[in-house]
Amino acid sequence: MSLTAEEQKALRNLIKNANPTTGIYFRSVEHRFMDPSKVLDGRGTELYGGRFVPVGTKGVYLAESDAAASAEVLARKKRLGGASQISLDNYPRIVFAVDVKLQRTVTLTARFRNPTLVAITEKSLAENLGYSQRVGRFLADQGAQGLLFKSSVANSVNLLVFLENCTPSQLRIVQLDQTLDTMRQIAKAHPR
Repeated sequence: MSLTAEEQKALRNLIKNANPTTGIYFRSVEHRFMDPSKVLDGRGTELYGGRFVPVGTKGVYLAESDAAASAEVLARKKRLGGASQISLDNYPRIVFAVDVKLQRTVTLTARFRNPTLVAITEKSLAENLGYSQRVGRFLADQGAQGLLFKSSVANSVNLLVFLENCTPSQLRIVQLDQTLDTMRQIAKAHPR
């Protein structure tokens, strides 16, 4: 099932009014995925999809705070496995700070007056990801670089970056040297 003509029109208008997004956002990853050269490569969403990206789409999910990034990971694990499957003892995590510089970010966080946009936002946060993935694919196909949306598990905002519409210089890990030191400490404490 595809988006209706009315939904497509409403989303095109959002893209027309897209704004730049700059600042620091956060990405929480398990120790086995903490290779800095791969943290922002979109391979995870390409293989497994996500709320706004179907399998085959490279995207990077970020949160506006490190606490929100961790809450999102716990919720995803619970949704995929039926119960929260991670603990910090068994699965230590590292949170990367990411400097973001996007020119065309669409937001679904506003209080819309347009009933179609209200419906799109509500349906996009439903448990079934089929609809939200169609919305994300449409936005990416129309050239959006990012999508801001409300977290369904934390009182915060998430940012999805559509990598196909960005250059590598638009996402950069902040304080990489300090992060690498932290990763070495984790690796020592949790040898394979």
